[in-house]
Amino acid sequence: MSMQIQKMMAEEIGGSIDIPDSSYEAAQKRYGDLGKWLKESLKSKSAQFKPHVFSQGSFRLGTVIKPLGMNDYDLDLSCKLQQGITKENYTQEQLKELLGADLEAYRLERHIEEKLERRHRCWRLYYQDGLKFHIDTVPCIPEIDHVRQILQERMIEAGEAKFLAEQVAQLAVSITDDRKPSYRVISPDWNISNPEGYAQWFVNQMKQAGRFLESMAINAKVAKVDDLPVYKWRTPLQRCVQILKRHRDIMFESNNDGKPISIIITTLAARAYRGEDNIETAMQGVLSQMGGFVKEQQPRVPNPVNPIEDFADKWRTEEGRRLRLEENFWRWLNQAKADFGALGSSGDIKYLVEQASEKFGTRLNSDELKIKLGSVASISAVGKGLADQTPKRPVDLRGGGRLG
Repeated sequence: MSMQIQKMMAEEIGGSIDIPDSSYEAAQKRYGDLGKWLKESLKSKSAQFKPHVFSQGSFRLGTVIKPLGMNDYDLDLSCKLQQGITKENYTQEQLKELLGADLEAYRLERHIEEKLERRHRCWRLYYQDGLKFHIDTVPCIPEIDHVRQILQERMIEAGEAKFLAEQVAQLAVSITDDRKPSYRVISPDWNISNPEGYAQWFVNQMKQAGRFLESMAINAKVAKVDDLPVYKWRTPLQRCVQILKRHRDIMFESNNDGKPISIIITTLAARAYRGEDNIETAMQGVLSQMGGFVKEQQPRVPNPVNPIEDFADKWRTEEGRRLRLEENFWRWLNQAKADFGALGSSGDIKYLVEQASEKFGTRLNSDELKIKLGSVASISAVGKGLADQTPKRPVDLRGGGRLG
């Protein structure tokens, strides 16, 4: 029975923090409008360079969660100028200013009141109509063939399938960053990025859930799940990432700078996922295995589409040590194990509602939970898996050092 309770609670929490399809559609409408304007407007200086605007990050992966409090949704985009601009004829600064001028013209034409904001790698636009969110747009150009070949070889060496490495490497881009010494000069030294490739890698991890995805396609009346937008898949892996991010947000609500970053959580969860077709077993597997994918040597958390890049590189910086980033990661992971395990340790409705609110920041309806639990109002049972080692009241590990 404890497994059933844990399954129910995972589904309830995941559903409560997910955003509706209409929010994804609103975001798509916004960046679709921007992409069309950049391609077609007579005011667009980028139009001659064949701009391609695409989403990245949680909107691309289908792992967005509702913001806490009054925070905005964060929509990350890339704008790839596909022809005419190279590292040999443009500086990073020239590329960034080119796109910045277009985004300012777009802002004025669309009557967006908030000023365009300059960031290190991107430009930020704020929207306040209906769905409150900001758009971070990173200027980029296609990476050169030689670098793509190196990335492909690195992925294969790291254990990725050759067919996936070949596809992913072709999507690599060079991005602007005003912190680079070469920012204002013609130079081959640009940062490498591959948000489209990362999304493809993440999708490949999700496709381990073959039975789940087949069922999803049948229910949606499509030939295959690829015919659906990724955000509609709602796989156990996507749900795990959402729940883990929300748990992280609640635990570090008063220490935002010190929290584990989403790309680390997402990557480690995807590494640990083994194709489980329900949330509770996927979460148990992810929580028990993801720490094992943190390497002892650098790179500690390799970027799967560029294995020499370390997503945890800030852990070893002076600021990272001051913020105790690595210690906070291990504290969070152990707390997540305890808190998720506790969801299967009791059938007391009041307790479950309290845990959902305190640990996962979501309000659940106790009457609806009673119905879903059937006629059982209180179950005294010890759960399996993670819950075996978890007391009825979860242990609070927030004050300790590195654990596990």
